[in-house]
Amino acid sequence: MIDQNLKKKLEKISSEISYHNDLYYNKDNPGIADADYDLLVSEFKELLKNNPSIIIKNNPLNIIGGVASELFTKFNHPTPMLSLDNAMNVNDLVNFEKKINNFLKDYDDQIEYSIEPKIDGLSINLIYIKGKLNIGATRGNGQIGEVITSNVLTIKDIPKKLKTKSPPDKIEIRGEVFIAKSDFQELNNTNSGQFANPRNAAAGSLRQLDSSITAKRPLRFISHGFGNLESSTNKTYYSQMKEFKKWGIPISPYLKTCSSIKSLEEFYNDINKERSNIPYDIDGLVYKINDLNLQRRLGSVGKAPRWAIAHKFESESAETILEKIDVQIGRTGSVTPVARLRPLNIGGVLVSNATLHNFDEIEKKDIREGDRVIVERAGDVIPHIIEVIKSKNKKRSNSYKAPKKCPICGSKIVVDDEEVVIRCSGTYKCEAQIVGRLKHYVSRNALDIEGLGDKQINLFFRKGFIKKYSDIYLLKDKSREIANLEGWGELSFNNLINAINDKRRISLSKFIYALGIRFVGEKNAKAISLVFKNTKQFKDMIAVKGKLSNEIFELMQNIDGLGPKAIESFNEYLNYEDNKKEVIDLLEFCEVYVDKVTTKNSSISGKTILFTGTLKDMSRAEAKSQAENLGANVVSSVSKSTDILVSGEKSGSKLSKARDLGVKVITEDEWISIFKE
Repeated sequence: MIDQNLKKKLEKISSEISYHNDLYYNKDNPGIADADYDLLVSEFKELLKNNPSIIIKNNPLNIIGGVASELFTKFNHPTPMLSLDNAMNVNDLVNFEKKINNFLKDYDDQIEYSIEPKIDGLSINLIYIKGKLNIGATRGNGQIGEVITSNVLTIKDIPKKLKTKSPPDKIEIRGEVFIAKSDFQELNNTNSGQFANPRNAAAGSLRQLDSSITAKRPLRFISHGFGNLESSTNKTYYSQMKEFKKWGIPISPYLKTCSSIKSLEEFYNDINKERSNIPYDIDGLVYKINDLNLQRRLGSVGKAPRWAIAHKFESESAETILEKIDVQIGRTGSVTPVARLRPLNIGGVLVSNATLHNFDEIEKKDIREGDRVIVERAGDVIPHIIEVIKSKNKKRSNSYKAPKKCPICGSKIVVDDEEVVIRCSGTYKCEAQIVGRLKHYVSRNALDIEGLGDKQINLFFRKGFIKKYSDIYLLKDKSREIANLEGWGELSFNNLINAINDKRRISLSKFIYALGIRFVGEKNAKAISLVFKNTKQFKDMIAVKGKLSNEIFELMQNIDGLGPKAIESFNEYLNYEDNKKEVIDLLEFCEVYVDKVTTKNSSISGKTILFTGTLKDMSRAEAKSQAENLGANVVSSVSKSTDILVSGEKSGSKLSKARDLGVKVITEDEWISIFKE
């Protein structure tokens, strides 16, 4: 018997994680500190682990990094630059190793790890062709970065040519650009305290449009990995990094290997004690599976590799006065409280705002305007209030109460029983939500329209030029009005229209994501797009009145990882006639195409596969990963659209149903043969 209260709690936490992912990645406005986010994720994972009978299909943890600036040329990384999951304590490390062992079902040897400090700088990707530096690019969102080659060439640590007689034809070398502590002090002394901390100084220096400015900044570089690695004979990460050093690529002097969690912990404690003596800022350690073959087998899940984890240091804190509590309205109507602080310095960073998470948190901690509070900052995220110092608050203001009405549109504020946030109910009349959705539509992970950012959306909305998505494509008729605005002109207007026209062709998954449907992030948008074989099928679905057809609904239910909330939200969005009309209009302005599989060509590319029963030579997770790498679509239940069922030991009802439906059934050995083709 499933505990329904516990299931609701898990769904609530899942929604909260999704909410904060949206704030951080899509709005560039984090609403929770790094440490609190990590604790939330840890709680979610622990509850799922202890309650395996409860299935939560909607995984909110599959978003990578930031976005590329519109001021630089975009660069598609040949191999994605993934982010890392975090470990906050030894138990997290133990669980990390357990997951690896569960995935690598047939691996019995002791796992060896590499260890190196996590430098607090700016990640870059260096592309060397036949040993010569060809491209330098920022990480961006992990898929698309920005070309900064001219600036990279000014960094003395980075060789223009590798010191080897037999360089690989092509290699991606990843690392961190940073400024040493002593160099930062000198830099700030000569620039009137221009920079808040070394990381900001490094990022600002590296992303200069004028490379002569970059050349004057004391930028350093240390490599911490690689992407595509052609023709390497090295079998371990450690040996590959040592070879980089021979080539003239700087690597961490603290890089070492060990073979136990206890050794990882000991090294962590040693480095933490010596942290102040390390010449550059670090915010933790990074542990990686040393064996490169095991790294390849483990692969990645969502935003992070399975074979690596970051062990974070504890946060920094300080006292100040909470002067005012404001609220912000997000694109989905979420009402988020924000603390306006008397400015203070925490770890070299000037802080004036802090997240209050949600109104339950305000009540629980009894936070009031005028209070003296302790503010914590963990990493490069928005700070948060951890404690009210009541002994220093002799005369306190009244308890803060959440608003009953939206401060923007006056609509009623409602509470969703399944979520920790409260929302403005004026979904389609609240200007804050409308503007938020417009910003999302043109954002980097959606349509990515250069020159149409938050500032421009705010301006055009105020002027009445844009009220809905389709208005963006009618801006061409506003040449006189826009060109005469302050800061604009004929040239900048024409550049904007050209940028809009450049992004009229868009994949179906990005199009669905751009609509800003609640619970439909990038991963779910991609999953939904897989249902449609062509654009006509999608258009036909939009044109039909009422709910999704049974066929479409069944196909969506059968997509592995696509949860009921996302399906329901997608359905509800298209049931609102104004939305349906808007989507139809957009399809006239945009050339939407169905995503093509970009994985390996194989005999199962495009096929729908289901694994059932116990696999003897690999875990279910590894088998699924293999199938997806071969271009297959892995589902969780049998239907007439299933192409292949891979049957392991003790296969049950799914095997019987597959045979009844005439689905092709193969054994695990037959699957291994396909995978090794």
